[in-house]
Amino acid sequence: MKRFDRLVQDSTTPLYPGCKEEHTKLHTVLTLLQMKASNVWSDKSFTELLGLLSDLLPDGNVLPLTTYKAKQVVCPLGLKVQKIHACPNDCMLYRNEFEDRESCVVCKASRFKREDAVDTNPMKKRPPAKVVWYFPIIPRLKRLFANGRHAELLRWHAEKRKKDGMLRHPADSAQWRNIDSKYKKHFSREVRNIRFGLSTDGMNPFGDMASRHSTWPVTLCIYNLPPWLCMKRKYIMMPLLIQGPRQPGNDIDVFLRPLVDDLQLLWSDGVRVWDGFKRESFILRALLFGTINDYLALGNLAGQTTKGRNGCVQCLDDTCSTWLKNSRKMSYMRHRRFLRRNHPYRNNKKAFDGTKETSLPPKHRTGLEIFAAVEGINIIHGKGAGSTSFASPREKAPLWKKRSVFWDLPYWRHLHVLHAIDVMHVEKNVCDSLLGTLLDIPGKTKDTLQSRKDLQDMNIRKELHPVDMENGKKHLPTAAYTLSKKQKTSFLECLQGIKFPSGYSANMKRLVSMKDLKLVGMKSHDCHVMMTRILPVAMRGVLPDKVFVPIVKLCSFFQEISQKVIDPTKLEQLQQDLVQTLCRFEMCFPPSFFDVMVHLLVHVVKEIQFLGPVFLHQMYPFERFMGVIKKYVRNRNRPEGSIAEGWGAEEVIEFCIDYMDLKPIGLPTSRHEGRLLGKGTVGQKSFRTNDRALFTQAHFTVLHHSVVAEEYERVHKSLLRKINPQRPEAWREREHRDTFGDWLLRHMLHAQTNSDQLRALSQGPSTSILSFQAYEINGYTFYTTAQDNKTTYQNSGVRIDAYDPNNELQTYYGFIEEIWELDYGPLKVPLFRCQWVSLPGGVKTDKYGHTCVDLKHVGYRDEPFVLANAVSQIFFVTDPSNKQRHVVVEGKRSIVGVEDVVDEEEYNRFDDFPPFTFNVDLNALEDGGDEAYIRLDHNEGRIV
Repeated sequence: MKRFDRLVQDSTTPLYPGCKEEHTKLHTVLTLLQMKASNVWSDKSFTELLGLLSDLLPDGNVLPLTTYKAKQVVCPLGLKVQKIHACPNDCMLYRNEFEDRESCVVCKASRFKREDAVDTNPMKKRPPAKVVWYFPIIPRLKRLFANGRHAELLRWHAEKRKKDGMLRHPADSAQWRNIDSKYKKHFSREVRNIRFGLSTDGMNPFGDMASRHSTWPVTLCIYNLPPWLCMKRKYIMMPLLIQGPRQPGNDIDVFLRPLVDDLQLLWSDGVRVWDGFKRESFILRALLFGTINDYLALGNLAGQTTKGRNGCVQCLDDTCSTWLKNSRKMSYMRHRRFLRRNHPYRNNKKAFDGTKETSLPPKHRTGLEIFAAVEGINIIHGKGAGSTSFASPREKAPLWKKRSVFWDLPYWRHLHVLHAIDVMHVEKNVCDSLLGTLLDIPGKTKDTLQSRKDLQDMNIRKELHPVDMENGKKHLPTAAYTLSKKQKTSFLECLQGIKFPSGYSANMKRLVSMKDLKLVGMKSHDCHVMMTRILPVAMRGVLPDKVFVPIVKLCSFFQEISQKVIDPTKLEQLQQDLVQTLCRFEMCFPPSFFDVMVHLLVHVVKEIQFLGPVFLHQMYPFERFMGVIKKYVRNRNRPEGSIAEGWGAEEVIEFCIDYMDLKPIGLPTSRHEGRLLGKGTVGQKSFRTNDRALFTQAHFTVLHHSVVAEEYERVHKSLLRKINPQRPEAWREREHRDTFGDWLLRHMLHAQTNSDQLRALSQGPSTSILSFQAYEINGYTFYTTAQDNKTTYQNSGVRIDAYDPNNELQTYYGFIEEIWELDYGPLKVPLFRCQWVSLPGGVKTDKYGHTCVDLKHVGYRDEPFVLANAVSQIFFVTDPSNKQRHVVVEGKRSIVGVEDVVDEEEYNRFDDFPPFTFNVDLNALEDGGDEAYIRLDHNEGRIV
């Protein structure tokens, strides 16, 4: 109570005599701590800052002089953190009935680091051998609901979610509906009950590749929240932090026990919580909706094998796998079993592995079926003496390694999907394998001498078998996917020349090594951009259709599943296209290409049906979270202690900020906040134009797109037709553009109107024009071409959908030359002066669905202006197959959650026609010509 009384006193204590009323000691310290947490300042630098500020402030100020004293100001608001001792061999936690023991009940290892410590020493003075930090979730949930704004957001999934049959949120998924149906009275009737997603992964807290230290944070996200908030750092909890240096592996259940106990309590009895929004108390319950992990961590949590013959966590014991003797790895092929029974691929032995495919796709195992398989498994956790593991008498590697601790949750067996496949890691692995094979990158290529010997052993594709040479080396004949040196150079030069819009991706140029003809240092998001947008463009003209088209279809699949709004009626066709694409890959690529990551793609569509859009059950937000808590490490001897202390301090600061006018730490402000309606950002200048015709064109563009002037446009056109009946329509249109502004001004001098906007428009804009080199509007950042040339970005490309003179909707492509802002007094109207590619000669759509433009084929010089809020952003990539043309690639934006935008589709101010779609039919490749795995246009095979 003394600490709390001091906190209340600090909230009213002036920072120094005579300061503003709002500058209290508590407010000032919280503001500084918020800046420290947001910018990851070290304790030392923060202490130095406090000292400097204290010297600058008047005498008598009460500003703390050290980081420690600053944190003491807010420490009464901190929540309890349990520091639980653990066996160094991961056998047990010293809690509940084992709290007073000094050695492990399983392996007899000492609880403490110093075995020779005197027993009479107090237990708290002796350093434990291993620790797990537990941040209890129940008090944190109570604190979340106590805030009225957060309590209202936790009802969003039931009261404000758009319900039109599309998949936007886990609440639209089959698993959510199943829970609502099965547990209606116990759980789903109360919309405030929480649905969690759990994620865990190992991280190196030092960011040092030389260290193998592995710390394991366990995190929870809350699916009740809107999709633009549920994965933000502010709303992610970290209930557990498991100390390294060794990863817990299969024994992670030991450390999850405190969390599972709380989840059991929240499910069975619930806890009474105060709702700050409804101003009432209620019984809160919570459910674990599923887990999100990389593949190895998934195996640890599920207690399931993730390698070997049964390496697929979905197919289980019905996994189709083949051991490749020479490559010494498992291959997961036979995707023909997922095709319909009468599909011609099933009987095609030569194009595949020399066999017919008669098997049916594996049956989806429900939670109840899996529970029946693991119910009788009992092991003793640990890595020391006394621990036991489960071994199947019929198999070398058992399918199940343990009965997961999550089975103790009563509802766990009734879920459709228990552990989600992390598409982020799947996409990265597929991208690395594909690019490594195409570019023949050592260590990453799947086309090796060993893989060619595997073809020999399988007695397939004899044309690709290694050929002995006189010097003892072997020649690997050219395969369909083999690129010549010239083709590799063309591909990499295309990547090197790409400039992305702001915020689209990292600079692709830094990944290209022209010296070695390879890509280096690709991160997960680089792979995502490559697979969803760039690879189909950069590979144009360097691969035969029998390889290129399946790659395009695979990229199309990744693009489709990455959407934030998914049409469930299209998922079945998407799955069929994917299976056929994987079969085409089997016809081209060696068996060693098909590791378990490639195979897992066939199960992704099913998980979208059960769990909702992919972006809400993949690892990106949790990887970013781990990147944040790594920065809390100040003491390399106690990395986990530093993280626990830093995270605890952030929780307190974040809680206080919710009740003050400060920016949240874990909810970054979009750079477009306050700029959706338009704001010039770079190169502001004021000028007067001498080109009267150009000024008139700009004014007409504003009037033409104004609703209040629409009626007067019809009147003016009618007058022109009446006065000039013999003139052609094209002449009247030009005359209308040239004279409408002056006519409207004269007309409004005598007309009566209540519209201030119309009167302002009729007066015309000021002759003083503001111009910019950069402008932000509608969630996009636009540059002029001159500004593009100064930066590494390409922000000048635009697209607009408009009606042509024949009243047909057309898509026009161009680039911005100038940015104007016309001043109509109370109205400021931004315009883009563009050069437009002429239709139809300058724009072509090829058989792959790519839109290609000739930027030198310019037209529509008499209509250069468009309203800035009427265009969407695109960028151009040089076509490798024709350097005179450019391929149009759609830009992207993220404005949901910015300025209260909750639905991007409703916000759009232009028709959403993507620049290109991947709609190539794979059946068109069945022409009876050369085999899919042969390439005849060059003979640059490898010698090994």
